[in-house]
Amino acid sequence: MKVRCIAIDDEPLALQQLSRYILETDFLELTGSFRNGLVAQKWLSVNSTDAIFVDIEMPGLNGLDFIRSMNRKPLVVFTTAHSEYALEGFKVEATDYLLKPIDYQDFVRSAERLYRQYLLMQGIKEGQGGKHTIFVRSEYKTMAIDIAGIFFIESQSEYVRIFLEDKKPIMSLGSLKSYQETLPPDLFFRVHRSYIVNISFIKCIERKQIILHNGMSLPVGKLYEKELKKYINENIHRK
Repeated sequence: MKVRCIAIDDEPLALQQLSRYILETDFLELTGSFRNGLVAQKWLSVNSTDAIFVDIEMPGLNGLDFIRSMNRKPLVVFTTAHSEYALEGFKVEATDYLLKPIDYQDFVRSAERLYRQYLLMQGIKEGQGGKHTIFVRSEYKTMAIDIAGIFFIESQSEYVRIFLEDKKPIMSLGSLKSYQETLPPDLFFRVHRSYIVNISFIKCIERKQIILHNGMSLPVGKLYEKELKKYINENIHRK
């Protein structure tokens, strides 16, 4: 499963380098490269893409405005020589931000983050059709996981650990936020800055601790306590 990508940069050498990086990355597919956003807009009016690598500073239509103009946004990685644009990039929900000059190692790290997000989104889309599967990249493999079998997900710096019933946890690069945004909210609940839990595996809640059916316990974070109580009150069975 490859991610279809386009590259946009007004600097010929930068565009050439970015295009070459995409071509050299086995899970990416380059479907177009453009010197400005207006030409890319015209191409996208009759074509589609999964991801865009786009420079922020471009004449005419800059990268930020180019992405803001899109009704249906693909995954986005911004490239620029100026770090002060990073915040603006993330405000439009960019997957990542690459600071020029870009070496291939940095590009691959960013591309892998994009690929994880893509697989997660694809997995949830398939799950909505009845498969209920997400795809996670771990140890150079892409693994299919039945979301109903996930007990909880734990954040560890730039990684997450996915805990499954009677199996070794799966470690993958990624953020808890990306899982929270894509996993079905009627099944998964954020209970702590470091934990998302599968509601169906909760045995009981006592003293700000969630006890799971497998005996493990998770803390309830102060910031999430109010929302958890609200959820419980809305779903509690009353005679």
